[in-house]
Amino acid sequence: MTEHASRIRSTTPTAPPPTPGRAPGHEALRTVLGEDGYQRLVHQRHERDTALGELADLVLNTAAEADRLHGKLRRHAAHARDRLGELFNPRLDPAFVSGTGLLQNTGHATDLHAARFAQQMNQLALVVESYQTVMRRTAGVTDRS
Repeated sequence: MTEHASRIRSTTPTAPPPTPGRAPGHEALRTVLGEDGYQRLVHQRHERDTALGELADLVLNTAAEADRLHGKLRRHAAHARDRLGELFNPRLDPAFVSGTGLLQNTGHATDLHAARFAQQMNQLALVVESYQTVMRRTAGVTDRS
């Protein structure tokens, strides 16, 4: 009798989580605002009871959510890649690996994760635009004083 490979997979993720400094949400903030602007945003976040502090907090929370969704998308993509790897693994008996409907659920979930991530990045762009508008107006008021 032929022994078949176990279908039980490790619970450790196959892809490392994104590096906090290289996550797309915060990386986009650094690109748009520059490093000085990003540091100012982080500092403004702690200015509670001010509209600018609340807006800065919203910008950073929106970026953090984009980063979280990006990590979720990466983990899901790694899972889909692993499922495809099982299908084409020459050491496994083809009789025990079903190719039917392999990407049916995986493909749909990937589409949903990708759409949610894109939506969050669009939301981040809108929030950053609002923040920049407020900063320009605040700088204009300060310059006139």
